[in-house]
Amino acid sequence: MNFKGICKRRTVNMMNVRKVPLIIFLTCLTLFFSMFTLYMTMFNHGPPSEILEANRQIVLKPKNDVDLSLNGDELDEDEEVSESVESAKRWQKFVDDNKYVAIGDVYNSCDDKDRITLGKAILLPNEETGGLKVRTFINITLEKPLTEGEFLVDVKYNGKDLYDNHWEFCTIDENQEVKQVFCPYKPGFYTWATDKKIPKFIPKGKYHTRAWLNGDDGKLLTCGLTTFVL
Repeated sequence: MNFKGICKRRTVNMMNVRKVPLIIFLTCLTLFFSMFTLYMTMFNHGPPSEILEANRQIVLKPKNDVDLSLNGDELDEDEEVSESVESAKRWQKFVDDNKYVAIGDVYNSCDDKDRITLGKAILLPNEETGGLKVRTFINITLEKPLTEGEFLVDVKYNGKDLYDNHWEFCTIDENQEVKQVFCPYKPGFYTWATDKKIPKFIPKGKYHTRAWLNGDDGKLLTCGLTTFVL
């Protein structure tokens, strides 16, 4: 039987075979450079020193609409200074004396009018990760016990909504290696300093955050507002 007509012989083009590994290599190389370009454009924040200097140049208008200058003329003895103004100046002096890069404030209210400054948010190098972290200083007097509470956060990226969430305050860091919240808190005066790492994977741009703490009765205790660039 003649199988020649049944099984036709196929000729393999060796030039095409040789081209396959080259095509795969060029495709992988293109993908690599595309990913590298995306990383450098969107996610490479640069050295912490450059980011700190960029944020140092941002001039934020005082949220209390007060003059924070500490070098102005002395007030007359009869001229009263509101607690809003005094607290803002006191915390600004703290920042200036320590040469910190401040990126926000903590208040006793989220409303602009006559609110009292309770603390500052500053940007610091993170020695452990080589990146950055935000350290928040707060001086607060609790009128009632704090045994639960609720912590809420809202983040905007380049003016657009990015992220929001809420947690029970007293269990917010129960799965963290380093605890910073130690409930319950009895009524009294407290000084808090908490650190929050800035993830390296978030894109470059301008961020606005609002974070506020409600007490057990739902009443607002603190409101923190920050603005920073990466």
